[in-house]
Amino acid sequence: MFFSSEIGIELGFFGPWHLLQIFISAFVIFLIYYFRKQLRDFKHEKKFRYIVAGTLLVLELSLHFWYIANNDYHIAHILPLNLCTINIYASIVIIFSKNKKLFNIVYFWGFGALLSVLFPDMSYGPDRYRYYQFFYAHMMFLWIYMYMIFVHDYRPGLKDLKRSCIVLFVLAIGIALPVNLLMGRNYMFLLEHGGTPLEIIHGYGALSYLIGVILVIFVIIIIWYSPIYWYLKKNKKI
Repeated sequence: MFFSSEIGIELGFFGPWHLLQIFISAFVIFLIYYFRKQLRDFKHEKKFRYIVAGTLLVLELSLHFWYIANNDYHIAHILPLNLCTINIYASIVIIFSKNKKLFNIVYFWGFGALLSVLFPDMSYGPDRYRYYQFFYAHMMFLWIYMYMIFVHDYRPGLKDLKRSCIVLFVLAIGIALPVNLLMGRNYMFLLEHGGTPLEIIHGYGALSYLIGVILVIFVIIIIWYSPIYWYLKKNKKI
């Protein structure tokens, strides 16, 4: 039953089981910030990063086995076109290799983790494996990004912001949208809100919704980047 795809205890938005994960997510970020110097000087820091990368990889791969076990596995589960899935695989590479160039592109898409924790697009509660897999896979790539910022002082600049937006636009419109139309999927929520707060721009036609999603994403990216921007500006690095 624990690994079943049938919903048992239903997750309620901002109910106790949802608030617990929000608290854990925020608390771990606090710990990363508070112990940033100790983590930076930790003699086994490299091994620690490898363990984190391996843990997240196993957690993500376990989702594929979960689909298989529940007879619900098809090509849509293989294609990493959801923004969070892209972030998960990218963060594994980043924490393993300290790839700064990759970080400077995908960091701006990290808001997906925050939104997924605040507004999860699934209903499984704590009596199902999917509940833990969903939250911890999303929270881990958020923690990895915070780790690179606080522990290794990664600070993407304005040029990185522009480059990231261009890459995301190409991925969304050039790849995800055609796949959505051909396969009847909804990667990056480009065709419908899927129960997310994007519902507020739904109902004005498909083209208006698509344009609205793109605009909302870019606005959120700017808001997400603003703390780093002001940090760089304050320290006269931009």
